Amino acid sequence: MSEFFTSRLLSTFCFLYVLSICGAKAQSESTAFTATGRGGVSTTFATDYQSIGINPANLGFHKSFRDPKFTFGFLEMNATFFSEALTRKELFQTVFNSRKIDFTSEQKREAAARIANTSVSMNADIMLLGMSLQLPNNQGIAFSVRDRIQMYTRINKTTAEIAFLGASAGYFPELLLSDGSVISNPRYPGNEHLEPLTEDKEEEVILGLYSNEDSASFYSEIMDGSRVASTWFRELNFSYGKQLVDTYNFSMYAGFGLRYIMGITMIEMESQNNQLIASNISVSEDFGLDFGDDDDIVSSPTFRPPSDVSTFKRVAMPRPVGKGLGLDFGLTVVIKRNLYIGLAITNVGNIKWDGNVYKVNDGKLVQFAGSGLNNFNILASDQSALQFAGDKSPLSWEGSNSIKQTLPSVIRVGASYEYHRTFHVGFDIIAPRNNAAGNLENILYAIGGDYRPNRIFKISTGANFGGNNQSKINIPLGFTYIARKGFYEAGIATRDITTYMANFGGGSTISFASGFLRFKL
Repeated sequence: MSEFFTSRLLSTFCFLYVLSICGAKAQSESTAFTATGRGGVSTTFATDYQSIGINPANLGFHKSFRDPKFTFGFLEMNATFFSEALTRKELFQTVFNSRKIDFTSEQKREAAARIANTSVSMNADIMLLGMSLQLPNNQGIAFSVRDRIQMYTRINKTTAEIAFLGASAGYFPELLLSDGSVISNPRYPGNEHLEPLTEDKEEEVILGLYSNEDSASFYSEIMDGSRVASTWFRELNFSYGKQLVDTYNFSMYAGFGLRYIMGITMIEMESQNNQLIASNISVSEDFGLDFGDDDDIVSSPTFRPPSDVSTFKRVAMPRPVGKGLGLDFGLTVVIKRNLYIGLAITNVGNIKWDGNVYKVNDGKLVQFAGSGLNNFNILASDQSALQFAGDKSPLSWEGSNSIKQTLPSVIRVGASYEYHRTFHVGFDIIAPRNNAAGNLENILYAIGGDYRPNRIFKISTGANFGGNNQSKINIPLGFTYIARKGFYEAGIATRDITTYMANFGGGSTISFASGFLRFKL
């Protein structure tokens, strides 16, 4: 048997993919829980600090003398988990109770087949603080501090099989058993005539390998058609909006936003046409992501946080490894006081990653040790599940080198009609402007609205399709309580109510948004 080396590219890819299942779909409404109930329709709806990152022009809105002068809020959050392959029960178990799942060999094969070429996406937005101030002459300013965590993954059949079947995956032509013997792999193409592996025999497999290294495939070939894209940004946002035109039948508002971005995590890995077109990783050193430094020891990527960094500090104040600036531009027109039309371009800019930067090089996957994942959540699996070995270590530490990347930017168009402040219905079309990590994969189409049966309650609903979820139509639902004098608001919402009711096909979505500390003065 040839010399045994550590190779971590594909294990990293599988690690990040399954981490996304247990971890959150890029969304369109930020932390605005009031917009989540409309399925993201917010270009002409969002006001005060909730318009940050959506349409800053709306800060100029001033509908009556009763409108609040100062609005502030704390700890508004919005989280969504989506899997095209999992049922609602499986997704709930994976997210909340995965340690009770232990796949059999047959279930591993089924999991690999189901996960292959399907989308998994996640989003978690938390607004720590937001405030806005209405200024004279129909203008307004807003400020917020917000965390945005986004991830999208899609892996091909070969990568999925290696992730779940481990060393006995069909990619490897030969298997090394615990007694030292080497047998042909019945799952390898062309070996279908061999006796299938029994579960007992599969437990004896300690290594999948290519005796002839020249026949092994490059990682870019193995992962062809696969993509993992993820970011964690902490943003300091400032926005300004003003009314430019004011007549009885026509009003125009314009605004801009500026954000200072601290990058906590960036993962961008993609292979297309047997080429690695993206292979960058940068993670805050407070998380201690360890790819392994000893080429003689087989290991999978794992987290080894520094002992002098507390869990609270790691989550609340992680040291950034990237810095950047983003710009927002918005325009809204109001026709005959009731018809709103909006256009916005958000997050235009770049970020420079200059800490803990890894660049993944291509290499061949010759050997693999590990039994594969025993459920959809890698954090609940044994650390020995993913241990890859090849002809060289594909990760090279770039020291002080940096990577400059375009921010995930979108253009959004929306229109809505408001009837006596009782009904307000509209639509949004949100299109990604680039393929940056953390952006929408496809155009998002949404329709939705608000209904106020009285002064203290608001009900929101609608439908959306696209974005990071091409396989399912989501039906959102939200409820907002408004104090009688309007000084306090609280609400909850979900991006999709159908997952909580039954499996309607097209995947499953777990979504929850809330805000209980929102005040208007």
